Amino acid sequence: MTNPQIVSSIIGVVLAFTIYWLVRRDHIAPRQALRWIFVAFIVLVLGTFPVITDWIGHAAGISYPPIIPVILGLGAAIIKILLMDIERNKVDVTLDRIVQKLAILESQIEVNEASRTKEIKK
Repeated sequence: MTNPQIVSSIIGVVLAFTIYWLVRRDHIAPRQALRWIFVAFIVLVLGTFPVITDWIGHAAGISYPPIIPVILGLGAAIIKILLMDIERNKVDVTLDRIVQKLAILESQIEVNEASRTKEIKK
């Protein structure tokens, strides 16, 4: 095993244990943790067995196979950013609806208080 293989294998194992620790401390939800465990597994496997990357590159006709993990990582990052934007949009819409409902409720309370005040004065 060469030095880069050892380093990338250690990174994969440390990433997996970090995800496990974050789940145990409730810093990350189990649903997201499964994705990160998958990423840690891929880093561990491709780091330990770089021949897999060479084989995939040769089969796909890619002349420089080490670029494959970089391209996959960038693709995964773009997808993750897109999913984060979708989730943030959902939260923003929900928050806007809550604010609108609160405004309606406050308006109704003010109307009720005004009508009570008029009844008391009569």
